[in-house]
Order: sequence, then C-alpha cells, then structure tokens
Amino acid sequence: MSNFLAIATVTAALGHIVHAAVEESGVGSVTLDFGRPTATGGGETARKVHIYLYQVSPNASLRNNDLPTRGPDGKLMDRPQAALDLRYLIAFYGNQQSLEPDRMLGAAVRNLHARPLISHKSIQDAITNHSELKDSNLADAIERVRFTPAAISLDELSKLWSVFFQTPHALSVVYDAKVVLIEAEESGPSALPVLRRGQEDRGVETAPDANSPFPELESMHIGVPEDAGVEPLPRSYPGAQLGTFLILRGRNFQGDTVGVEFRHTRFSEPTHPQFLASKKITVLPTDRTATEVRVSIPNDVAAQTEWRAGPYTVSVVVSGGGKAHFTNALPMLLAPRIDSISPPNPISRDASGDVTLTITVSPKILPEQTATLLLADREIQAELPAVVTDTLQFAVPDAPVVSDTVVRLRVDGVDGIPFERTGTPPRFHFADSQKVTIT
Repeated sequence: MSNFLAIATVTAALGHIVHAAVEESGVGSVTLDFGRPTATGGGETARKVHIYLYQVSPNASLRNNDLPTRGPDGKLMDRPQAALDLRYLIAFYGNQQSLEPDRMLGAAVRNLHARPLISHKSIQDAITNHSELKDSNLADAIERVRFTPAAISLDELSKLWSVFFQTPHALSVVYDAKVVLIEAEESGPSALPVLRRGQEDRGVETAPDANSPFPELESMHIGVPEDAGVEPLPRSYPGAQLGTFLILRGRNFQGDTVGVEFRHTRFSEPTHPQFLASKKITVLPTDRTATEVRVSIPNDVAAQTEWRAGPYTVSVVVSGGGKAHFTNALPMLLAPRIDSISPPNPISRDASGDVTLTITVSPKILPEQTATLLLADREIQAELPAVVTDTLQFAVPDAPVVSDTVVRLRVDGVDGIPFERTGTPPRFHFADSQKVTIT
C-alpha cells in the first residue's frame, strides 16, 4: 500500500524514465514539463517532452477488494484502500525536419517496453528531484506499478487533443499505469496474534520429487535449542528474532560444507541506498544430517546492525565437488523484539491525558523503516530519528486507561512476538514484559 503521494510519485517517476530515454536518443538537451501540452516557446525546434496525467479511473479488478471496511455499528473493520489506474499522454516536441520527435518517441517506447515496472531506483531518483515527495512510500508497496501502451483510436486521440485550446497537435503516445493502491491513514483495531492453529499447529505439508538428486528444503521450525531431538516438535513460533534457533528439514543435505543463507527481501537490491548483503551461516557437522540442519540466528552486538526486522527468505546451500547447490527458499519473518518499556508500570497520564512511551528494540531500526506501536485500539507511529537507533519514542495523546494490556511493535509490516513459551509440555502465554498499565 502507498500513501496519498503515490499518484504524484508515479508521475514524477514516469517523467524521470522518459526524460532519461529521450536524452539518450542523440537529439541533445531536452526539457521535461509536467501538465497539459502547450505550444513551445522557442519555436518548432525547441526540444521538450510533456508528461500529462489526464485520466484517473478505478481499477476493475481491485476496486472492491477491501469491502466492507466498516461493520454494522459503523466501526472500522479494515483499512480502506483505493485501487486506481492512471492514463498519461506523453507528447514530444523538436525539429520535425531532423525527425527529433520520432527519435525521442522511439527511445521512450524502447525503455518503457524493456522495463515496464517502476523500479526502486526510479522512485528514489524521482523523489530526489522532487523534495515535496520525500514522504512518499511508493517504493515500499508490494504491488509494483506497470506501464503499458494504451491502444486508443484516432477518433479518441483527436478528441483528446481538441480540448487543448490553441495548442497544435504534437507527436504523442498514451500509456497506462496500473495499479496504484492508496491506503487510508485510519485503521481498525488489530487482533491479537493466534497462539494455536489447529492440532499441534501443523500446516499444509508438501513433498518434493523423491527422485531428485538436488537438495530440497521442506519445512522450517522456529523455536529454542531445547527443541533439537524432540519428536514431535513443539509448535513453531510465527516469526524469528535475533537469537532464534531454527530446524530446517528436507533431503539431500550431504556435502563438504553446508550453510544457511538469509536474504532480506526489501533491502536485497544492490541499488538500494540501504543495501543489505545476504547472510550465510556455516553449519557445523555436528548440527546437520542428510535431512536436517540446525542453526541459530546470531544475537551479538554486530547482529544488531547487520540484521534488520522484516521479511527474509531462507535457503540451504550444499557445497561439494567444487559446486554449490541452493535449495528452494522458504519465507521467514524476522520480528522486532521489545527489550524494555519505560516508564515502568503503572504509567500515569499527564495533565492533558497524554503518555510518552520509550521502547528499546532489537535489531536496530533504520530511518527508512516504519515503526508502529499497537496499543488497545490505537496505532501510534514512532518518532523516528535521523540515525540508526535501538530506542523509539511513541507519543500517545489522550492515552487509553488500560490494565495489563499487550503492546506490539510492528516494523515494516512485521509484528513483534509478545508471547513466550514455558512449561512442560510447552505452552504459549503473553509475556508480562510486553504489557502496560496506564492509569
């Protein structure tokens, strides 16, 4: 999902892509303008390209995906979203005798066809050139916007140009941008995490081809070192944290060396300003068999900055005979951990009824990440500083009066784990350290 700056960000990114393309066409310096096409001020030979958003329509496939957003009592059930398709007119101006508009159009169409999806770099470049878009989060959206040429008739094109009063026709092309998802800022109450999902928390089981000679990763258990050798395994945690113990099961894990590779799905692009290289942990021979690998995610000082909360993929790497074979990847959420909450319970509201909570968290949070605290029916955004930090502050105006209420920290869409496992047989319960009492 994206905020209200998504449309402007798509327009700026399209302008950046087209402008870079036309300047590669060999015509020389080209001016980029946004808005409806206008006659060139420097005569017919003035080179420029116009990016004009002239139509916004609801996306037919996703327009009703979030319905209903409110219950019979009027309370918000889910965060509303608008799914939009954008249509752009791209007009090219230049010296007709040397075919400059034609060359510019060809270069633009070539680049948009070769790279129809807006990349993270294009969005960052557009935001850099437009400081008013600095709060745009389009780069974090799961659904990437795609540009496709629109097939419009000559009659439609003539009607379109006829609305540009006293503007002569110029060589142009029409592109659609799909789909732009704009999310409302208000949100409904968030449900507590489920502690049990079916008998023994077992999910759907799938099996690879038994005759395949290559290593296959079938399942991943997230727990504690005491789980090693226990059958059946206790229920797996829904997400991992720093220091978590993993048991990976599959087949064909024989090799000279065996390792586990962790790749962050958001920061894995080399062009990302906060690029995070994949992490590979070598597995000791005593911690692996042909069908099982056991490994712990580090929890030392270095791990606080070398790992980041968010979605990861996990693969087993088996090396032997000078070759390395990677298994299929399984998803893993690295959840943030709340290490402490201050002031301690009970927390008193000030004269205005407000409360400020200071939370220490691991791993450390980047300024580019989003951090939210879920408290009762509130969703409070963190006051993120401009540097990497392990301390977050949450200002709660008109704080609710609650007793032993579980708080959850959400970083980049991944919820923290507010419960712990104790007892024999092990059972889950909400940790007292993750509760607050506000009076």
